[in-house]
Amino acid sequence: MIGTYDKALIFINWNTGCMTLEAVRTAKAHAAHPERMRILIVDNGSTDDSLEKFARDLPEAEVVPMGENCGFARAANAGLRRVREPHAFVLNTDLVFESNTLDRLADALDQDPLAVLATPKLLRLDHSVQPAAVPKPQVFWELVNRSLPRYLMHVPDDRTSTVPGLVGACMAVHMKRVHDIGFLDERFFFFMEETDWCTRVNQVGKHVLYVPSAEVVHVQGETANRRPARARVQFYSSRYRYFRKHAGIFPLGVLFTGLWLRLTLDLLLHSLLALATLGHPKFRDKTAMYTRLWLWHALFCPPRWGFEPPGWSQPDPE
Repeated sequence: MIGTYDKALIFINWNTGCMTLEAVRTAKAHAAHPERMRILIVDNGSTDDSLEKFARDLPEAEVVPMGENCGFARAANAGLRRVREPHAFVLNTDLVFESNTLDRLADALDQDPLAVLATPKLLRLDHSVQPAAVPKPQVFWELVNRSLPRYLMHVPDDRTSTVPGLVGACMAVHMKRVHDIGFLDERFFFFMEETDWCTRVNQVGKHVLYVPSAEVVHVQGETANRRPARARVQFYSSRYRYFRKHAGIFPLGVLFTGLWLRLTLDLLLHSLLALATLGHPKFRDKTAMYTRLWLWHALFCPPRWGFEPPGWSQPDPE
């Protein structure tokens, strides 16, 4: 049966059963040969009715139950290890396909003999463009304005191009070439795992592609928006892990000190604004978030203040 497929779609589900079903439906609706698409759903310990929905409404899918929320990278790798098809797609569940995006991504990978990963153009619900190609992180820009180099980066919108990195909502993977690099680093629980992957691809002279002719709607930040304070802690944790791995201890120390100082100023400013506005919800919530982040730094970044569940183990960096 597996031999009849040429694409493996890996959806990482965590309490988003309805969104997963819609993503699968739209992917199949716009594929040239939907019968050749193998559907893998890696479920990260959902506590809603996701598994019941898949059994009832998507019986052809292969569901991989992880039993707990083990993070994006570990779940994605569980799916990738089951792939025998030439192309795999690591996918968020908050996607809506409106064209034959997956076919175009697979074609782009095949046409470039050095290509390992590819991303489509990401669109918001209003069809404005969400940046999908991103520059390699640098300590200077992390301290000054991490968004600025992304906006200054010139990426052609009329042709496929090689880029330093991508946003990991929809990642096409050339399975033969990725084995020389390895899968996602499971020490990243959530955030920056795709950035680390792209950095490793570039380090061995391979390519990450941005394919603007392929488009997908991305309902950005669905998981993070439900727990914004925890999401911020998780992002800082992943950012520090990335720079320790790829830059070393001294740049990591500079980054940690600089960001903690900036958090101190943000906390003071929003505390004053909350007092001046008699506890306006906007400033009160911001103050609470910055307080959590500041304390987490003061305690030297203890684990499980982000999304990691109590039993999740995080290996030490290399």
